[in-house]
Amino acid sequence: MAIEKMKKISITTFHDQSETLLKEFQKSGTIHFKDLELQKLPAEYLFLSKQTPAEDFELLEHKAVIDTTLKALKPYMPKKAITSKRPRLTYEECCLYLCDPELKEIHRKVKSILEKKDDLSQELKKAKSENTQLEQYTFIDFSTTDMKRLTKVKAFLISIKTAKQEIRFDLEKTFPELYIEELGIVKQDAVSLVIADLEKSQEVQAYFNQQSIPILDFTFDKPPQELIENNFSRLNAAELELSQCNDDLKALGHMYDRILIELDAVNTVLSRNLVINNFLNSRHVLYMEGWVPEKDITEIYDLLDQLLPQKYYIETEQVVQDDMETPIKLKNKGIFTYFESITEMFSLPVYNELDPTSIMTIFYLIFFGMMVGDVGYGLILTLGCFLALKLIDFKEKMRKTIKMFFYIGISVILCGLLYGSMFGITFFAPIPVQGGGYKPILDTQTDIVFMLILSLVIGVIHIFSGLVMKGLNSYIQKDYAGIFCDSILWMLTLASGALLLLAGTEIIKFGTPKLFGIIFGICIAGLAATQGRSSKSIGGKIGGGLYGVYGLTSYIGDIVSYTRIVALGLSGAYIAFSFNLMSGLIPGVIGKIVFGTLIAVFGQTLNFGLSLLGAYVHSCRLQYVEFFGKFYKGGGKAYKPFKVENEYISLKKSNQED
Repeated sequence: MAIEKMKKISITTFHDQSETLLKEFQKSGTIHFKDLELQKLPAEYLFLSKQTPAEDFELLEHKAVIDTTLKALKPYMPKKAITSKRPRLTYEECCLYLCDPELKEIHRKVKSILEKKDDLSQELKKAKSENTQLEQYTFIDFSTTDMKRLTKVKAFLISIKTAKQEIRFDLEKTFPELYIEELGIVKQDAVSLVIADLEKSQEVQAYFNQQSIPILDFTFDKPPQELIENNFSRLNAAELELSQCNDDLKALGHMYDRILIELDAVNTVLSRNLVINNFLNSRHVLYMEGWVPEKDITEIYDLLDQLLPQKYYIETEQVVQDDMETPIKLKNKGIFTYFESITEMFSLPVYNELDPTSIMTIFYLIFFGMMVGDVGYGLILTLGCFLALKLIDFKEKMRKTIKMFFYIGISVILCGLLYGSMFGITFFAPIPVQGGGYKPILDTQTDIVFMLILSLVIGVIHIFSGLVMKGLNSYIQKDYAGIFCDSILWMLTLASGALLLLAGTEIIKFGTPKLFGIIFGICIAGLAATQGRSSKSIGGKIGGGLYGVYGLTSYIGDIVSYTRIVALGLSGAYIAFSFNLMSGLIPGVIGKIVFGTLIAVFGQTLNFGLSLLGAYVHSCRLQYVEFFGKFYKGGGKAYKPFKVENEYISLKKSNQED
């Protein structure tokens, strides 16, 4: 239930030492740097200033080139086995990829190929567009360019609506000497060739304008059909060149993984060059602040002594409990480490709060196991996670998640043994039954009421655990009144209320309803008197107290909410049983083998997925609402140390390391 103890550090050194120092800090990966603000520092630091944030345009451009190359080569990246490992490199080996001449040549080639592909794509687009237009006028069997070069006559291409052919009759009547030939139809327009003497050409053109007859101004240097054929030749040639460009990219695909390492190198150097924007500067001095885990502070001192003997000044101070700026690093051991992501999904604790992960893990395993409760499903989950961890090189965060589900699988197996269920079939029934036969420890057919009561009991324990955590948080935060008023008093109220109910129904034989009623009444009065204590006004105190008493009703809903544990467990068991029953009803030996097996496999796979999804969601819900709601505020900011960016490599500290 601990949070990593932090120390706040401030380091002052000379500008000319900053690059060397930041490289080593990045390799150590232990300092979470603070983005400094000048106005929040003491007066003796006023000689410092905050520089305008700098951007490394050269590296950003380099990164953009890498992104372009990766995007181009991704379709041709070599296929890797799922068991393949990330390359293991040191920090120095990774950074060498930044200036690798072979990679620079790859980027140049890819850029050239992409530019050529772009030109070819534009040419293809243009040729296809031209053909779309030309295909409408294949009936024109001459060059319009040659037509415009006629010297003794004037030729026009005009378009007349087919529904308005009277315009053509009027044209022939007005200018009987014209040569008029209808060449073809485009949509609803008739395209005609009109030839007139030069002396009459202006008069004819004026007529066209007066009658709003469109004159088609085409510049075909060859007949359209011939141009279409030429364009098809261009299209075929361009597509061949495009295919060759893709082949050239494919030939470079084997470099994809090396370029990913180069991307890690660029991101590493880029983060180092940009982190300086968090610091304060003078002409010669660099000042930085941050947080380091207490256990790593000696490493920082040793590093500074080794790199900058007598060229630095460092101050460290213990972080105060109420410092909301302090980054949070959870500190759990063993199995509890793998369930930290569940806490992080909700919110990290602040520095003066308990980390609820360890207690939450215990209940999460119980809830998840009872909601699925099948040995077969648990074996699939556990073995699947085990093989994945052994065979696949996961990144650290994903590895922790897989390990979490590995332990969840074990919980599902144990609860499956309680239910005696494997894929919906009862296989473990050690309890003898009166009248003969045996049954599971918890029979989903006959022990439903007992299981319901068991889930409610687990829920009460869960809620009381939250109230205990509330008291511990109050102690850490030195809210000693809160230990009693917000923790002990609530537990006494709930316990006395429950005992009053049980005594009144004669379920328990000790005590009397009157005694428990008096205790319950005193507790209610205590809640009314204390729950509004934070308010300054009398009215606020009274209202807060009454509202606190009203909050007792929410506990009823919280406790009833735990019945979902049994509901999900029973629904999964019945669905599995139903699919097994359906597969068994298929007639015939062959039918049972083929269709019965298909139904069983499909049904069990579906139920497996739905059971895991439902258990994951509802187990989280019980933690976040019923448990965390009693004591946990959260709101802490994550510890993000300044470190090497190793998305695509596995980092090793030295060449001697395996």
